[in-house]
Amino acid sequence: MFKEQIAGYVPVCEQERTDKRIIYHHIADYPHNILTRDNEIAHMTSSGFIMNKALTRVLVIFHKVYQAWGWTGGHMDGDSDMLQVAMKEAREETGLRHLTPLSKQLMSLDILPVWGHVKKTGYVGAHLHLNGSYVLIADENEPLIQNEEETEGVMWIDADRIGETSNEPDLIVVYNKLIDAARAYDPSKERLITVESKEVTNGGFAEVIKETTIPIAVHEAKSAYYKAKLVKEVTFHTGKGVAGAVKRFFKKKD
Repeated sequence: MFKEQIAGYVPVCEQERTDKRIIYHHIADYPHNILTRDNEIAHMTSSGFIMNKALTRVLVIFHKVYQAWGWTGGHMDGDSDMLQVAMKEAREETGLRHLTPLSKQLMSLDILPVWGHVKKTGYVGAHLHLNGSYVLIADENEPLIQNEEETEGVMWIDADRIGETSNEPDLIVVYNKLIDAARAYDPSKERLITVESKEVTNGGFAEVIKETTIPIAVHEAKSAYYKAKLVKEVTFHTGKGVAGAVKRFFKKKD
């Protein structure tokens, strides 16, 4: 399922185009352990960026390991459903029980470097998190419960102050990208186009998603910025033109 979830994400910038291509290469090279921490080079993770219904506030936790305020999320640990993992981790790290994904499609795709660090289980070497992100909606009035094993705090902040709260510059970029995507998102404009995997002929990519279909999420009501990015990514037509556009897209990027 995680392959389809990643395949369904349309990158909105050069960084995401590059990261998506690299993630597919890792999936193809390590099919036996890409979902577990046994892969000490790179493994899949899933994050939840929790916002209020008005999309004006963000719920952040203080990570003990990273000593920073940020989003929720964690390792797949063998689970193939990225949305399910994001929801589970968000509940465990905040105490929230009522969470709703803004969209069941990924809202961001990023490769996140992790420096070597010490955990209770010992030293963890530097590696990469191949991370998919979802925007999750919660009620600000619901009680919060701090996960004392993993965090040192949990609180709501103004979304526009995320750059002042986080001390991780690389993640601030991702957070702002998610805020923009959430505010531009219109569920009434979301549609899915499915293309059989056999119609995608880009070598290793086809092997990764063999025997599956590729759901391509198109958010037509993106802001002008995101619309411009999407137009550069791929042009959709009807009938055979869809498959042709997808093939041209992946051929061009690799």
